[in-house]
Amino acid sequence: MVLYDLISRNIKVKRRTFAILGCISGLANALVLALINNVAENISDIHKENNILYYLVLFSLTIAIYGFTQQRLMTKAARMVEKAIDGLRVELFECVRHTELSTLEKIGKEKIFNTLSKELQTISQSAQLFVIIGQSISLVFFTSLYIAYHSVTAFVVLTALILLGGSIHRLRADEIQKNMQLSFESENKLIQRLSDLLEGFKEVKLSVPRAQELEHEFAMDSARAKRSKTTTQTLFATDFVLSQITFFAATGAMVFVVPVFSNVYTDVVIKVTTASLFLIGPITSIVGGIPIFTAATEAGQNVLALEKELKREQAQYSRENDEQAQISSFNEIRLAGAYYQHNRTPGDRPFFVGPVDFELKRGQITFITGGNGSGKTTFIRMLTGLYELQAGQLILDGQPLNERSLTAYRSLFTAVFADFHLFKQLYGIHNTSQQEIDEWLTFLEMNTKVAVVDGEFSTIDLSSGQRKRLALLSTILENRPVYIFDEWAADQDPIFRRKFYEQVLPRLKARGNTVIAITHDDAYFHLADVHLKMVEGQIMAHQEVETDGVLS
Repeated sequence: MVLYDLISRNIKVKRRTFAILGCISGLANALVLALINNVAENISDIHKENNILYYLVLFSLTIAIYGFTQQRLMTKAARMVEKAIDGLRVELFECVRHTELSTLEKIGKEKIFNTLSKELQTISQSAQLFVIIGQSISLVFFTSLYIAYHSVTAFVVLTALILLGGSIHRLRADEIQKNMQLSFESENKLIQRLSDLLEGFKEVKLSVPRAQELEHEFAMDSARAKRSKTTTQTLFATDFVLSQITFFAATGAMVFVVPVFSNVYTDVVIKVTTASLFLIGPITSIVGGIPIFTAATEAGQNVLALEKELKREQAQYSRENDEQAQISSFNEIRLAGAYYQHNRTPGDRPFFVGPVDFELKRGQITFITGGNGSGKTTFIRMLTGLYELQAGQLILDGQPLNERSLTAYRSLFTAVFADFHLFKQLYGIHNTSQQEIDEWLTFLEMNTKVAVVDGEFSTIDLSSGQRKRLALLSTILENRPVYIFDEWAADQDPIFRRKFYEQVLPRLKARGNTVIAITHDDAYFHLADVHLKMVEGQIMAHQEVETDGVLS
């Protein structure tokens, strides 16, 4: 069972405790029926013997036992499920953190968002339902025993009809699951379309054809989700109606069929009919809970599928020790015959970078230029270890790197990418004085707009250029050996652009940092120690810059 396996993986499920509480709750519920039938049958004698108080106390005690056990069951189930979900959330987050960038790009953030939010929420919301269904099954069992005690024929007829109702649902289970999977995939597409609208809002507003096609695709995906969900709900509705009809048939059978095949007294017919009516609540709970249970099961399968996909291409070794080790300095980094090709669909022209040979020496400033699509960003991801090389080697101070050493190697770098994300909280930056932070805020001309309070920016609701300055501040405070800037100055005003090249970069170099900047600002090329030019995934020019600023 998917849900049980998922929940029990991280916590110990006390099945015996749940079984005992469920049985006590179901038995107490069935005893209520037995007491009512018994008192109703002998009400005149009970009043004559003045035993009404005895039965009232017994009735109240039975209800109290039911209430106590049911409350304990539901509370324990909620705690158990939420604890399991907490573990799953953290485990999936850790899986995402440890997966490689190429794998993450292949899976897509929409699927990850949908699974971590919607699917886990679906499982969470079903916690109480599991208890209700379990308790209802227990009640049906004990009530059936009560009916069997009075009439074996009635028990056989009732069991046959209940099994018939269950078979109807089972025959449709595969079709229901298929439609729920289609719904999940359609919702992933909807999240992608919504993300395109919100993240590319400016581009959408500038192009009516783009906006219309995006809206059309969103409407199409929404219609697909509607159809699959409607089909699923229709199947559930049909199952529910058929199960109710089956139940009414069972109740009618107690009156019309059982007396024909069994010599039962009138009082027995009344008792088994009352008992069958008493089952309407738990059977309705079971049938009504099937859609939620099915949805939770499908959600559990989607969680497991995402986890499997995340782990499929992960390196099969423990990263715990690797993350404790960091490399704090280097003399030379080399790419030797490095090659990387992006995944492509059949028929597309392959995009690759390499094979390239490159040397990065400590303390130098390197500028990388090249047209759009020349492979600059991919080259940087290869150099930083974000893309694992498909051929060639990464060599650090003469020692080739392997998968186990990549995590420590990456700690050499800090970066502001072209598609950077600005964290509001300064994660991982603790050993920096407030004075140093304030000095850099002033130097970057952001002190009148932003403050850092308790390791967090007071606001990040700023222009793109100002957000980049805060991202720059974050990297400066990290003080890593190598700084990567991908078109950092592209949206800065001319005055601050000059300040970046003529003051920020030399200041970083003066404190011993190495800088790599992807740039098209040819007016500042003379400030670089090395100038690389990339064309179609190849380094076509490698120029050393002399101290007087003239390219050799």
